[in-house]
Amino acid sequence: MSLWVLVVAISIGLLATVPPWWFARRRPGYSHLRNTISELGETGAPDALRVAWLAFAPLGLAVWVFVALLGGGLPEDAATGLILLSLLGASYVGAAVFPCDAGAPFWGTWRNQAHNLVAAIGYFGAGAGLIELGRTFEDTATLSGLAMLTAALGKGVFAGIFVLSFESPVRGFVQRLIEATVFGWMLLVGVWLVVGA
Repeated sequence: MSLWVLVVAISIGLLATVPPWWFARRRPGYSHLRNTISELGETGAPDALRVAWLAFAPLGLAVWVFVALLGGGLPEDAATGLILLSLLGASYVGAAVFPCDAGAPFWGTWRNQAHNLVAAIGYFGAGAGLIELGRTFEDTATLSGLAMLTAALGKGVFAGIFVLSFESPVRGFVQRLIEATVFGWMLLVGVWLVVGA
């Protein structure tokens, strides 16, 4: 099981970095610092369908697989943290179904509002899930060494969500920092489980 957790975590890292890099290259004026990842699949974007179904949806599914595999090796009291973390996967699938409006505004069409809602639920779930899993890890022999870091990263995600909720010229960077925190944690857990096995 440990090896599969690592394999899926690596897959998540690749899905979180390669498609955004690829599709951004095809969008003149797109900035990873300024623009959100959602803008790559915004309504009317030339690659919107490809971004939705070749980037966002597979990443969401991969997050669900990671959560399921990790949950197989954790005690029952990890369920709350795992369910919360799985909301990040739901938000990526939701982003495929509900693309944002051009420029990813805070307000806009009903589809944009649905997009923003699933994104908020996903990031909130990721932060809360990490905090809850930090508590679970305290009593899990193989992962106890990651307990404090996991909870701290969850709090960091909440700080990032707060910053992301304001208009900013570094909005894209903040979003990528949140995602790097969560997806980097997944990779760390995978490596930790393999090395400790």
